[in-house]
Amino acid sequence: MKYQFQIITANDSSHFIEEFENRLRWLKQRGYSLYVETEPISEEIANYIFRLQGTNHDKLFRNEDIIYIFKHQMSEILAEHIINGWETKLLWKEILKNCRRVNREDRQIIYDKSSDFLKRCHNNESLNLLMNFGRKNRIAHRLLEHINSSPKLVVEGFINFCLQDYLTEIKFAVELAAEELKNEKEYNEFVNLLRYFVDTQVPKICVVNLLMDKSGVFFLWDEAGIKIEETYMSYYLDDMLLEEINLDDVLISILITIAPRKIILHNTDSITHNESVEMIKKVFKEKITECGGCERCCSYQEGNEKRHH
Repeated sequence: MKYQFQIITANDSSHFIEEFENRLRWLKQRGYSLYVETEPISEEIANYIFRLQGTNHDKLFRNEDIIYIFKHQMSEILAEHIINGWETKLLWKEILKNCRRVNREDRQIIYDKSSDFLKRCHNNESLNLLMNFGRKNRIAHRLLEHINSSPKLVVEGFINFCLQDYLTEIKFAVELAAEELKNEKEYNEFVNLLRYFVDTQVPKICVVNLLMDKSGVFFLWDEAGIKIEETYMSYYLDDMLLEEINLDDVLISILITIAPRKIILHNTDSITHNESVEMIKKVFKEKITECGGCERCCSYQEGNEKRHH
């Protein structure tokens, strides 16, 4: 029995060859011989010929079964080769095509973000189910169809003509990454604008204490312990009633209006990763200090525990 399959792909494919030999080791144990011939076509492309031959002494498998298993394993290995060996090239090709006006540093950021997005989709089981049982499985299925109908595969041509949905995912990942970078830049510009405004304002109150719970309800008081949020909340009541502004936005607006020289954050364990608090930290930076556990923090936490018991 003899079977041969030819693959033309990128010539930096040593891992691809190793994976092929590892996966088909059990065929060698059954007396079959596996050969790989490599012939460089150019600096970037090489021609690989995979040969399987031997005499079948196994009563469980016919020659057709052995060849089918060989083809199936080949499709799996090639799918991994496309994802691991070609995805970087495809991402950069899409970035260079559609992000021509983007500088080199931002292109690298877009590549990192889009690559991370594809990897998370590929590795996450629930996302794989959502995306038609996973990128690798879909590619392997298409490859097996091709291998069953042809003795030769040109990987780049196969990607371009038979994996349009995969290329669409590549394009979507790049567009998503570019949009995310744009939003991050706009956010940072907005934060810098707020910082400039705060730094140039005369403080209405020098020290502001902020205590917030997990739901976003906040309390503000000055250095003398006098509540201050109610004085400013009235400006935003109409907008809040119409749901045109939320509590987080009100808090940030009040603090920027007051422009204090110092903000003391209380109950910090309950507000970790809170978006409005993260924004406040970015705007006020060195003006932020965290309370180590004052009487107000302790009484608030005790009251919270009582409410939950």
